[in-house]
Amino acid sequence: MLKKQGHLDFSLFKGRTIEEDLRARDFTLNALALPLTPVMQEEAINRLLDPTGGCRDLQLGLLRVTGSSSILDDPLRTLRGVRLAAQFQLTVVPETAVLLRQGGRRLDRVAGERIWQALSGILELPAVYAWVDYMDRELKLWQVLLPGRLRMEETKQNFYHVENVWHHCLRTFQCLEVILKELPTALAEGGQVLDSFHRKLAGGRSRLPILKLVALLHDVGKPDTAVTQSTGRISFHGHSEAGVPYAGALADQLKLSRVERQYLMNLVFLHMRPLHLYTSRDDSNLSLYRFFRTLGEHTLDVLVLSLADLTATYTAGERLSELTSYRRYIFALVKRYLSEPAKFSPVPYLTGKDLIELGVPEGPQVGELLDQLQEAQVTGEVRDLHTARRWVKKKIPAL
Repeated sequence: MLKKQGHLDFSLFKGRTIEEDLRARDFTLNALALPLTPVMQEEAINRLLDPTGGCRDLQLGLLRVTGSSSILDDPLRTLRGVRLAAQFQLTVVPETAVLLRQGGRRLDRVAGERIWQALSGILELPAVYAWVDYMDRELKLWQVLLPGRLRMEETKQNFYHVENVWHHCLRTFQCLEVILKELPTALAEGGQVLDSFHRKLAGGRSRLPILKLVALLHDVGKPDTAVTQSTGRISFHGHSEAGVPYAGALADQLKLSRVERQYLMNLVFLHMRPLHLYTSRDDSNLSLYRFFRTLGEHTLDVLVLSLADLTATYTAGERLSELTSYRRYIFALVKRYLSEPAKFSPVPYLTGKDLIELGVPEGPQVGELLDQLQEAQVTGEVRDLHTARRWVKKKIPAL
């Protein structure tokens, strides 16, 4: 019979006795102790130390601090408490909620990397929208954690939206979690897409926590770009670009790795591209090639994020027919991206060295011509090595 693997973590007492040490822990469910024996026999379990009533709280499904100074001694315990409540579906007792709120006001005293480790632990859970909303509504944590959060709530939107910017972003988070849950059954390639989000990005963390973070942050540039037209409508031209500095500030605040930082900023910058392609009604191979080339390795992430964004807009405004059309469109793009890589990422027939040997002057023109040649492959104008060489030679006199 296989034995279950375990993990033992040793530390010195902080108090004079183990009971004092347990009382100094964060939450009652973490303040339990058993004698260390080779086999956990029934008599050992009967000797369970529980000075703060952790067993009772577990039975009742309650999250309770061990004492009034528990959170203030280490404000990071605020986020740990949210994670425990979300992970084990616990109810936060009112007195503990007050302490969590007080601890949240002191999170700016905690090192950014510790905050990100705790926050990513929450966001990696599969269905935490209710707790993300609780963090905002009851604990006021997002005001501390997200640059621009208060201005987002103060910014009304145009006639496409019925919610302010912040509430739209919260709804986008909720829609994203639902979409991720539905993907494996809603789309034949859904499992493959979901697997890509769970691949490790940096520090042992997957892409998923940052993807969810972007859902909350994607429209943070709207307050800076809001312009009221003569018709009374509000426009937000360039809000994706305006949101990038806020994403960078958040990355600095949380001490994200270089890879995580770039991923966060890219998704904020690119999140409107699928909608722009949809409204252009241009589904030519060349347009799709340029679209996929722009999104690059973030293509699947941006497509799913955009679907969550528009799902939030359309459900809030009860425009379900438009949602059905856009959902079908995004799923079709996912299928084409995954099933036709040769068409949208063709292997080039010629290299920069080949172009120079054919007579193209060294310099930026080589790269520009390579891009044009790649597009000619996509459209079918160039079909093989022979037509590629002939295409280049025709271009040389105009250089």
